[in-house]
Amino acid sequence: MKKIKIILLSASLAIVASSCNLDRFPEDKVSEETFWKTEKDATMALNGIYKYFSDAAYSNLYNDSFTDNSFAQYPWETTAVDASAGNILPSIDFGYDFTTIRRANTFLEKIDEIPMDKNLAGRYKAEARFIRAFNYFDLSQRFGALPLVQKSGELDGSTLTPISETQIDNFVISELNAIENDLPTAYPSGQDKGRITKGAVLAFKARIYLYTGKYKEAYEAAQSVINSGTYNLFTTTLVDTSTNYDSFVTFTSATDKDNFYRGLSNYQALFWAKNNGNKESILEAQFVPDSKGVFSNSMALFLLPNEESGWSSVTPTIDLVNAYWNKDGTAFTPPSNATRASNYNHGNPNNAYLDEFKNRDTRLYASIMHPNGPWSYLKGFGTSTLFKWNEGANNTSKIGYNYKKMADYGSLDENLNMSNNFMLIRYAEVLLIYAEARNEFFGPDPSIYDALNQIRGRAGMVGVSNTQTKETLREIIRNERRIELANEGHRFYDIRRWKIAPNVMKTVYDITNTQVATRVWDNRFYRFPYPQKAVDLNPKLKEAQAAKGY
Repeated sequence: MKKIKIILLSASLAIVASSCNLDRFPEDKVSEETFWKTEKDATMALNGIYKYFSDAAYSNLYNDSFTDNSFAQYPWETTAVDASAGNILPSIDFGYDFTTIRRANTFLEKIDEIPMDKNLAGRYKAEARFIRAFNYFDLSQRFGALPLVQKSGELDGSTLTPISETQIDNFVISELNAIENDLPTAYPSGQDKGRITKGAVLAFKARIYLYTGKYKEAYEAAQSVINSGTYNLFTTTLVDTSTNYDSFVTFTSATDKDNFYRGLSNYQALFWAKNNGNKESILEAQFVPDSKGVFSNSMALFLLPNEESGWSSVTPTIDLVNAYWNKDGTAFTPPSNATRASNYNHGNPNNAYLDEFKNRDTRLYASIMHPNGPWSYLKGFGTSTLFKWNEGANNTSKIGYNYKKMADYGSLDENLNMSNNFMLIRYAEVLLIYAEARNEFFGPDPSIYDALNQIRGRAGMVGVSNTQTKETLREIIRNERRIELANEGHRFYDIRRWKIAPNVMKTVYDITNTQVATRVWDNRFYRFPYPQKAVDLNPKLKEAQAAKGY
């Protein structure tokens, strides 16, 4: 059964694909006399709204850099550099943008003028309303109160008084409830590939309810997705044993070894282009092979080190590496920064340094490059079977680690472009939503352990002991989210909704115990300020700006 996938649109172009019929979308200034006349016009306009997901893919990649998971080193690429340093000021625009909302409003006003099949028009309107709602919820999570713009003539709401974050969230839920039954569970094979489904609506509702603390509604929405039978965790039959982990993992039996390699293969292949649109995917930004890089993605540039022709733009922190479980499912106890630096010895590590990476969570090996560790599936460009950190070199990690999660060498072309999709919502997140929400509402029960152990089992990890209290299970679930969803953008929202940011936004060090960046937190940072240019345009934002402490 086909899963929901979103075709990536560039800033000025849309993909033309036989399975999706996505054509060029006219820009904001179009001739009213020649457009909004045919069904094809409606399709092109809707595809232009879908462009939002291409932006969301890159935004999510950088989101973890606003947290303790990742470090972004280039301020010209992301505002995460300023934000993490405490430079959260109205002079910086942290993504206050109503372009997609304006496009959706125009679409919803114009589509009924087009002579086309009414059922198709109804579905198109539901898709536009979903994307508008998705955009609005993200804006409310970042900025709090917002103008509720529902007419094209209102543009970016410069004449509107902002309504509260709660009112925005209620509007988003009401929109999702209204469109839920106007979207199919799936589309016929080969038709309308890339369109939003009912499953995406239910999964997104579950996320909203979780983020807003409505735990009963959250686990019920997640349960609806689970019970639909449409999605499942991805597994592969192609077990990759080409990289030898015998020096890092103590295998107790042949079965144990097979379980490790199956779990490793399952998790790393989940994000590869050859498995695009797999059974775990609920909502994706989709990419296709393109040597010019218009419709493929450039994420390899941001993730890989200089030795792989990458820029090391986004790299994992020591805190994230420490968060991965031991192989037996227990918490890892890290050495002090000073001890690690001594053990690493500027590239001449002793056995104690390598012991940090022995018998750890399979997802660590699938996600992170660490010095003197195997490069796993990274083939064809590297010059060594061991990762070497070229400390201090250009386009090299400032921490000592690089991400290999999502760096898909199987789809990498000569220009370092890839065609693997970026999953915006996947089934593992739904299971984690269910586990967290049900634990918060009821406390531990067998269904929670089942949800968590499905995720752990897929990765070849041991299950969670069923002897947890509500409090200990809460911490397990939170860390499981951090590991499973690392580098996918969720940590940005998690440290804010859990109110743990003051505790985790710590100064960043590299593996030589050298300070890389000072991180600063003030509780007003839970929501960003509106950019000053928006306040100047709409003075009605001033009161809400002051209420946020800016």
